[in-house]
Amino acid sequence: MIFLRNRWALATLLILCWAIAASLLLGYYYYQYTDILSKLEGSKAVINLGIDYGNGTRIWFNGTRGLTLYDAMLEAGWKVDAESYGTMGLYVKAINGVEQSIEQSRYWTWWIWTGREWAHGGSACDKYVLSSGETILWYYSYADPKTFEITPPS
Repeated sequence: MIFLRNRWALATLLILCWAIAASLLLGYYYYQYTDILSKLEGSKAVINLGIDYGNGTRIWFNGTRGLTLYDAMLEAGWKVDAESYGTMGLYVKAINGVEQSIEQSRYWTWWIWTGREWAHGGSACDKYVLSSGETILWYYSYADPKTFEITPPS
């Protein structure tokens, strides 16, 4: 009961208990985090990833691994300049030094092969979760400034 009379001793005891509990929780969540990371590493999708610069140059990076399309781009060694729009995702402004051109109405868009034709990706590259076997192409597209219609890759 001496601890109850001395407020400083009681405060020190409470802080010590809090520090021990916080350390145990930190260790637990760190373990959980590293465990899930190792599990996700093994579940990366293997895709065929390509880039078309719009000038006749098309390069393929077959067997690229990633959880999202953005992960696969980085895994392929691409230099990506993107702007984050929060929960909407990343907007890609440049790939490997080739920047969008507002004056020429040229923008980076990604397309997925359906088996018959290219279909526009329709979401931010960091929000699209890959499935193994997909074929995805980044295309330096022309967008009509009046209708905003995007020219698909050929």
